[in-house]
Amino acid sequence: MGDIVRTVRKGRLLGWYVRYIDIDGKRKQRASHQPSKELARRYLREVEGRIARGIIGIPEPSVVPTVAELAERFLTEYSRPRLKDLAAYRRNARKALQRALGTLGDQRADAVLPEHVARLRDRLAQDFAPSSVKVTLAFLSTMYAWAGKQGLVTHNPLRGVERPVPAAAVDYLDRGEVKELLRLAGERAPQSLEARRLAVAVELALRVGMRKGELLGLRWSDLDLETQRLTVSRSFETTTKSGKTRHLRLPSACIEPLQKWRRLSTESTRSAAGLVFPGPEGRCYSTHALLGLPQLLAAAGCRVPAHPWHALRHTFASHFIMAGGNILTLQRILGHSDVKMTLIYAHLAPDFLGQELERVRY
Repeated sequence: MGDIVRTVRKGRLLGWYVRYIDIDGKRKQRASHQPSKELARRYLREVEGRIARGIIGIPEPSVVPTVAELAERFLTEYSRPRLKDLAAYRRNARKALQRALGTLGDQRADAVLPEHVARLRDRLAQDFAPSSVKVTLAFLSTMYAWAGKQGLVTHNPLRGVERPVPAAAVDYLDRGEVKELLRLAGERAPQSLEARRLAVAVELALRVGMRKGELLGLRWSDLDLETQRLTVSRSFETTTKSGKTRHLRLPSACIEPLQKWRRLSTESTRSAAGLVFPGPEGRCYSTHALLGLPQLLAAAGCRVPAHPWHALRHTFASHFIMAGGNILTLQRILGHSDVKMTLIYAHLAPDFLGQELERVRY
């Protein structure tokens, strides 16, 4: 049993201290910081209860990290099972958090309040696109949620702070640009293996709507040209963005280009993994590879979007809807986990709103 000690120094009451035997067998005396003996006794019972459960009686006070120190710990220690590529996640997180550290980095992590985050958001909005600001706040929120679970902070200052809304513009090529792009890609294809590779990849992107990572992670084992079946199960060397495999039917226009590409592929261009579009030394291309698409777009007289391969995916989806395709079918084709992501194309449907505005009559 522990006891309560009234401690006085030079005639001045210092307070009520508790004495107890800790889990290491050592007798300790610590200040209770309680205003009365009864409250100090209650505090001692809590200490003894922790010791009975095998927990240290009074933990040493922890030093609260700054936001910059917390970010460094987060970037080193944070992980979760659903992350496909932890290294890529940490790279993206570091880039996003760096935008916030210039403003919040030196503050104690537990001293950051929602109003500080709101000011940060408004300051970032002057230099960055809404989508970039939103990503930065999302990583900050994840960092604080993780820190809360680690006992490093007691609250998440991102909770309740309004996030910027990125513009939902869809950047796609019109029918004339698509025709010219396909014509030029096909015309250049016989010139080299690189030109043939690009032509076939463009054909698949425009006719199936695959992401760049899905194209560059595609294996010949995922294709059955006889039955026109396509299995999309990877992005680069990991799983797809949604983590799910999807099965599609290859459009007839893709069969001949793929057959020619398979025949022309030599041992030097094949990979041990059986990649359809292998990179240098047969390995999978990196996430930054563009395969010469920007140059092909420019030569075809097309606009060169900021993300050219994703623009081809947008192009497929947009023309699918404009041709009367079903939005739920498009969700399945694109592999969106939530139909809300697919609804950005809904306004392109030929019957969008239809005769709805004719309902109002005066």
